[in-house]
Amino acid sequence: MSAPSTQGPHPLAEQLIERYLAAGWDAPVLEVASGAGRNTHAFAAAGIPVVSTRDDELYTQLPGDHDSYAAAFSSHGYLHGATAKVRAGFAELRRVLPPGAPVYLTLGSIHDERFGFGEAIDEWTFAPGDGPEMGIPHAYFDRDTIVELLRGFTIESLEEVDTTGIVGTWAHDPGDDAQAITHWFVVATRD
Repeated sequence: MSAPSTQGPHPLAEQLIERYLAAGWDAPVLEVASGAGRNTHAFAAAGIPVVSTRDDELYTQLPGDHDSYAAAFSSHGYLHGATAKVRAGFAELRRVLPPGAPVYLTLGSIHDERFGFGEAIDEWTFAPGDGPEMGIPHAYFDRDTIVELLRGFTIESLEEVDTTGIVGTWAHDPGDDAQAITHWFVVATRD
């Protein structure tokens, strides 16, 4: 986990908390790549059991058996990794979720100002050549590719959002020369 965050929870975490409490579930939420813990703390404060993976743990090998979690959340885990890894990560997510379980996550958008810069890993993935995330693959997708990647899930909403002001400041310095950051906010349920 990164240094503790003073930021509040991600907007998608807040939506999942509301849905979880309204549904009266009791199985835990799986949080993929917990970062500084701002969302982990929000789930716990709401009385929701949460199993969180660290940023350095593979999202292609999640903890738990089949159908282990009520829901899943990731604000940044699936932003990193080549397309094949993201695809494998979603297959693994399907393994640990029962049918009907919701997922709330962010994915990079091709409309992000950073798309296309750095070392090309594949058509959708680039690793910055400098800065705090130097060498870390970042995946950026268009709407059609997201729909394809999320086979096995029914998409409830897919919204492109300027997240410059809400992304984790531990990874992105909010300086004057900061680039605009655009993410997809995805809400889907496992088929």
